[in-house]
Amino acid sequence: MEPSIPAPLPRVRAFESLGYGLFLHWGLYSLLERGEWTRHHHGVSTGEYRSLADRFTAGAFDAPALVAFARAAGFRYICLTTRHHDGFSLYDTRGLNTFDAPHSAAGRDLVAEFAAACQADGMPMFFYHTTLDWDVASFESDWEGYLAYLRDSVEILCRHYGPVGGFWFDGNWARRDRDWQEDRLYGMIRGLQPEAMLINNSSTQALGRVGHPELDAITFEQGRPSALDRRGMPKYLAQEMCETLNSHWGVAARDFSHKSPADILRTLAACRGNGANLLLNVGPLASGALPDYERAALDRVGQWIDACGASIYEGRPASVTCRGDDFLLEANGAWYYFVHHLPIANNLHLAGGRRGDGLQTVEGALPAIAGIEWVDTGEPLAFSQDAARGFLTFRATPNPYGTQHIVRIARLSPA
Repeated sequence: MEPSIPAPLPRVRAFESLGYGLFLHWGLYSLLERGEWTRHHHGVSTGEYRSLADRFTAGAFDAPALVAFARAAGFRYICLTTRHHDGFSLYDTRGLNTFDAPHSAAGRDLVAEFAAACQADGMPMFFYHTTLDWDVASFESDWEGYLAYLRDSVEILCRHYGPVGGFWFDGNWARRDRDWQEDRLYGMIRGLQPEAMLINNSSTQALGRVGHPELDAITFEQGRPSALDRRGMPKYLAQEMCETLNSHWGVAARDFSHKSPADILRTLAACRGNGANLLLNVGPLASGALPDYERAALDRVGQWIDACGASIYEGRPASVTCRGDDFLLEANGAWYYFVHHLPIANNLHLAGGRRGDGLQTVEGALPAIAGIEWVDTGEPLAFSQDAARGFLTFRATPNPYGTQHIVRIARLSPA
């Protein structure tokens, strides 16, 4: 008998329906504009680095405006770096140390502002928290003491900021020979935030690795996920790809490798076609404002989602075969075919698509289809179907002149 697929827990199913998340790497390193690892890679002394807190005013950090922008750009959850590897906390550590935002020039609990804005909007908030810490001596000299400090830090986030959508940990890969006592950390979270997603980054060296049994998702850092065979797994796990808009997670003034809206759309589509979320990162400026290019690119992607993307959130991969990069999602009783490489009508020399007859095929079990139309325009598309043989074809008309969707979506409505 073929192994069964475990049923997803409600929190995991809800997470999969979020689909597209905004990652924010923000901290003292943002002042130097050389990426989030600048303290480590550029050998910044402890004294020099800590003094950055005297200039960290967060003067342009407007949490309600940030959340409103994310909502308009199509994001359905936000993950903020509450503490990164440099050890500086954006939240009030309540006596654990003074290396935090309330003791900086900002003089405020920035996570509290973020949490209040998310709750007012209904935006699920996720907390990134490092497990690796360059600032605390016990990380090197007192492992048990350090793990107690880590748990106490996370407990503050559990107790003081309302319902947390998830915790996103990062750093266990730095000490693969150590016992991280994950049972104790996750058990504490489950007691205080039972519905929070638990995610621990497997790093770029272990894409898709299944970790501790209590975790709810597997991660792909800058590596596209593939379809996950969950047959026989002890627990249904979600998938999430995290990706940067350029080549750094924190803001980097001399990084010119920014991705285009088209790049983002292709990556988002590839993730959803394999049943994974995309967590797309921006490094805010030290002030807390989003850089201009990033805002413009994300806004452009949001316009595509408005026109084409309702199925991006609820859609689940259908077990069928399509041409090339194309795929089919099932959502709310309909099917959505994601078409890549369409040319532009009357403009083939600039189309960026492939010449051809536009014929698309679907092989696999589908119910009888009553009609197919473009989601963005409602234009009906000619099709034929042999349901008994599991074969459907339809003719994808080109992008109308003056448009280029990069990935265009057709709705297949059942009879």
